[in-house]
Amino acid sequence: MESPSRRARGFTLIEVVVVLLIFGFILAMAAAVTRGVLASQKRTTTSTRMAGVDAALVQFAMQQKRLPCPADGTLASSDNNAGVEGGRNAAGCTGNQQNGVVPWRALALSEGDATDGWDHRLTYRLDPGLGADSGMDMSWCDPIGTSALVGGKCNTACVSTNAAACTPPATFLAGRGLTVKTVAGVVVMDPAAVVPTGAAYVVISAGESGGGAYPFNSNGIVTSSTVGDGNEELKNYASQPYVAGVTYYVDDTISDAAGATHFDDIVSRPSILSVATKAGIAPRTH
Repeated sequence: MESPSRRARGFTLIEVVVVLLIFGFILAMAAAVTRGVLASQKRTTTSTRMAGVDAALVQFAMQQKRLPCPADGTLASSDNNAGVEGGRNAAGCTGNQQNGVVPWRALALSEGDATDGWDHRLTYRLDPGLGADSGMDMSWCDPIGTSALVGGKCNTACVSTNAAACTPPATFLAGRGLTVKTVAGVVVMDPAAVVPTGAAYVVISAGESGGGAYPFNSNGIVTSSTVGDGNEELKNYASQPYVAGVTYYVDDTISDAAGATHFDDIVSRPSILSVATKAGIAPRTH
């Protein structure tokens, strides 16, 4: 028969420690799974919102035959100019697009629609000339043509009986748009290529790290990365000015080529031709 003293002994210190360790391990696993699920949800939200911005930009191009210039990301939501298209004239976007974010008011969107899943405004850049009057209009270009550009645009004298008066699409596209590379240095969009493939614009989410983005209801300060960004990722920061020939980086699957941290930016970068086609202002036969 078991003695009363043995029945009342309870747990030893070692047993308590083991139980706590097991409990802590289970909590850590649950927290990791929860973080993974939340991160996946935020990426899905970001992709959905970026697709909405892409669609709104196509709609804008359809109506205006150009792209909007960026809004000022440093402005708080309460500012009357927050989300408003920045400086431009008939020749395109003026200034250097520094602090540029998606101009949600110009696109008839809410600020939330132009914000990623981590509550950061989406960075936005474009070739300034694509913001000019009719800067995206390729409808007067014709593949049969041999004409040079007229006033920087497709020759509107183009008719099927006079191919010499028609501007070929490649002539319009040459040198236009933005260069895009992976962080490994592979060029994926190149306006200077034999067949020009420049990006019409880039819309950038800074991803989970948040580095280089302006927060929802901006305080005018670019968010610092939670992990530290590599050299390529720094070039996607909203605070960086536009420079002709600039390269934007896209690759959310490999480590930064500079050897710093994981590259987690999410980038939309459609070609000029694809945007023009969706907007109904692509080259056609005249």
